[in-house]
Amino acid sequence: MNGSRVTPQHHPDDERLDSMFRAYREACEPRQVSANFMPELWQKIDKVQSSRFSFRRIARGFLSAAAAMSLVLATLAIAPMRPTSPTFVTTYVETLAAHDGDTADQARPDAPDDLVSEDL
Repeated sequence: MNGSRVTPQHHPDDERLDSMFRAYREACEPRQVSANFMPELWQKIDKVQSSRFSFRRIARGFLSAAAAMSLVLATLAIAPMRPTSPTFVTTYVETLAAHDGDTADQARPDAPDDLVSEDL
């Protein structure tokens, strides 16, 4: 502390880091600042923001379309289906009960259909 300086020990990594900084400075020389620096900078910023805005607009459009399709499909899945034929409405027991009086098929099971069902 009597005026003598403490010299830091140089590590090989420090020398390597210093050489990397020198190479970076040489590769990225500062540009000359012109009077149009700020307007050009704002044009670049506006260009980036407008591309983000259009991407957001497209993404929101797809999101809206997906939500609408989901609602339509959910409505179709929940809505009751109206059968077109009474065959699909009746149960097996109801069909048997309706044909309980038909004994012609039970009397001659081996007979062809045109001979058995004369009343049809």
